[in-house]
Amino acid sequence: MNEHKPNLHLQIAENGKVLALRGDHKEALRHYKEAMRMCQTADNSEVFLQHYSLCAMESLEMMEAHEEIITFCEKSIDFLTPKKAERTDDWFRKNLASLWERKGIQCIYLDDKEEAIEALDSALKEAKNLSMPLSTELLNWLRRGYAITHQKVRDLQIKHHYFTVRKENVNEKIAVQLPEMINPF
Repeated sequence: MNEHKPNLHLQIAENGKVLALRGDHKEALRHYKEAMRMCQTADNSEVFLQHYSLCAMESLEMMEAHEEIITFCEKSIDFLTPKKAERTDDWFRKNLASLWERKGIQCIYLDDKEEAIEALDSALKEAKNLSMPLSTELLNWLRRGYAITHQKVRDLQIKHHYFTVRKENVNEKIAVQLPEMINPF
């Protein structure tokens, strides 16, 4: 029987997710970064890079590295925006909209409501007809002047399945530990 084995970068990233669920975000980031490096020559590398970047940003968010996430989102948005004319598919639009959403959420955590409103509004404009319930709800609250605590943001993130790295989305059986000597930082 010829079973299909997942690519090594996928297995390393999966272990990053396992580590993130355990709260070891620094080690999870080491795994994600190496997985990103490894997948660059793989088929569908764009999809893998986007997914691993998302996982890394989630760990950074848990480490409260909000400015770093905002910088990453801004650079990614700047890179992707010129491609909008040639890329009208839903996957591309959702990816770009999610970067705006993530930036907006980090701005809320940093208590920059004006920047958060601008980012979340951009997320909804990019998404067009695609559903972005978290952005919609947060933007509504911000425009009404509601006080939004960090815990309320986290509760909404969980409610709207904002986080990709969730127990039900992780396959610990395929996870491969990255050797200590490999340090992509």
